[in-house]
Amino acid sequence: MQDFLVAVLIGFSSLLGVEKIPKDTGIWKTDGIWSPAPEGWTFKATTENIQDICSENQSIVLPQVIHGIHRVYADDSLVFQSGDNSFSSTSSFYERGIISCRYLSAARSITWDVTTYSEYFARLKSMPKTAANNNMYFFFDVIINIAAGSCLLIMAFFSFLIFRGRIENRYIWSLGCGALAFAVYSFLSSGNYLGVGMSMLLTHKIADVAVWIGSFCYVYFFRSFKVLGRIEFFSFSLAFAIGETLIIFGKSADVVQLGTTIPIPFAFICLISFITHSVYLGFKLGFNKNNVLGIISLTSFVIAGCNDLMHILGLADTFMFMPLGAVFGVFFLAVAVNEEIEKTYQQRDDLVANLQSKVSEQTRHLSEALDQVKKSQVDLVQSARLASLGTLSAGIAHEINNAINYVNGAVIPLERKVMKVIPDADRQIVEKLFGAIKEGTNLTVEIVRSLRNFTGLNQAKVKDVKVLDTVNSVLTILKSKISHIKVTVDIVPELFINCYQVGLNQIFMNLISNAVDVLPSDGGQINISGHILADGNLEIRVSDNGCGMTDAVKNRIFDPFFTTKDVGKGTGLGLHIVQKEVERHAGKIFVESAVGKGTTFKIQIPINLESSSIGEAA
Repeated sequence: MQDFLVAVLIGFSSLLGVEKIPKDTGIWKTDGIWSPAPEGWTFKATTENIQDICSENQSIVLPQVIHGIHRVYADDSLVFQSGDNSFSSTSSFYERGIISCRYLSAARSITWDVTTYSEYFARLKSMPKTAANNNMYFFFDVIINIAAGSCLLIMAFFSFLIFRGRIENRYIWSLGCGALAFAVYSFLSSGNYLGVGMSMLLTHKIADVAVWIGSFCYVYFFRSFKVLGRIEFFSFSLAFAIGETLIIFGKSADVVQLGTTIPIPFAFICLISFITHSVYLGFKLGFNKNNVLGIISLTSFVIAGCNDLMHILGLADTFMFMPLGAVFGVFFLAVAVNEEIEKTYQQRDDLVANLQSKVSEQTRHLSEALDQVKKSQVDLVQSARLASLGTLSAGIAHEINNAINYVNGAVIPLERKVMKVIPDADRQIVEKLFGAIKEGTNLTVEIVRSLRNFTGLNQAKVKDVKVLDTVNSVLTILKSKISHIKVTVDIVPELFINCYQVGLNQIFMNLISNAVDVLPSDGGQINISGHILADGNLEIRVSDNGCGMTDAVKNRIFDPFFTTKDVGKGTGLGLHIVQKEVERHAGKIFVESAVGKGTTFKIQIPINLESSSIGEAA
């Protein structure tokens, strides 16, 4: 199984076209191959022309061989060795050998021997070369790793310390543990300079496990913020689990490296998805500070990751920047989190500062809502009372009608009997008395009939109603109140409307009653008219020549319980009921009034309520 996994890794490298040895070896003579050795894979090159290319002020820089140990011989003497040749102790993963030319100037020949314990990393991008600036290589190969590890360790400590209690624990742990894991990787990459005494293979395993734990924490952090899809996250998680298993249980460096390679494409998919989503939100909602910091964090990590991926795959000869990319990534991510925390605290402070005004405003809204509920409750009670009154009135009308029928049935036979026996001298007086009785009974019958029409007894909810009969019924009921008032009615007898009869009665009753109350004791007039408009609606007008209204009063006349009458003389519900009935008939009501000139109520309602959506819904 181990051999199969190694073959997969080497096959992948061959598929990418990675060469084991550069085509042009220059002054260096080689066997042209990497040879297997007890400790791994070794490559050897020699030259006798060192004096031609190496001056006293220069150094020879050996090419980078990942997990490689360099040995340089001047003639037959060992003048440089970069680590433990048996790999039983840790060496720097990426350090290049650097030798000052002053140690080689007297040599007739130079032999360079490099060994790596991984067949996958048994490759060269170039041969040894001379350079004047030798400190640059040591800085990028060694110092940056140690410095980055120190920065990441500090950021991990501050993540646990500063963010504690300010954001959810899962964000703190993912950010802090991610920084700590990347710190472990950075330190172990130059472990020999820190006195790490573990073998190269064990150090390699711990470092690669740490780098993927850090990456997983980074990915999980953004998944928690819903900027990464579920499919991408679980795909990476599966690749992470497989890779970590191979790294932990692999018995050779190549199997460990295969485990390190497997999650790489899935991690890049996640990171690209992060950046794409962040940029999309930036263009859609605007690039705020947190959004920009998040993009910088992700971009730093992606750039460093791409560089190291190309280097590890053997496709480019560069420096390793993953530790540096991790520093920038975690730093900008921590700043973005801190900005979000500060924003939350600012919102909290604003809320506290404005709490009193907000509470007052909400209290006012609640008070208004409570008043409206009370008004609605009163309306319901009043409606129930009116309904009960209508039922009671209908019952009384029925009983009175029965009694009047007895009187009507008896008065005519009684008149005949009496007229036969009374003297002629009394006949004229008796006829007048019987005439008064008949007139009284007829008037009672008419009042009962109007009362039955007004209450809607034995009538359907919506029916065709003769408008003139409705007006006459109301006028009959109000006969005692309007005896001193001139009332004119301009409604043709053939005018019918499909409506709620009781509701129409309520409209006329309240409008005429209100008009009566505002008329002078002498010369009062009420005009009632009705006709069909061009749009097919019925228009009803009730006008009076009373005292009129001011604009302030006119704006409030439909409010429940608003009245200008003296205490005990009005409920303030009449016009409110009129408005509700007009609305129930899908109509509109208008008021024209001027102080000292009277008032006109104009109502427009559909002629056929059943054909309207209101009528169907009702």
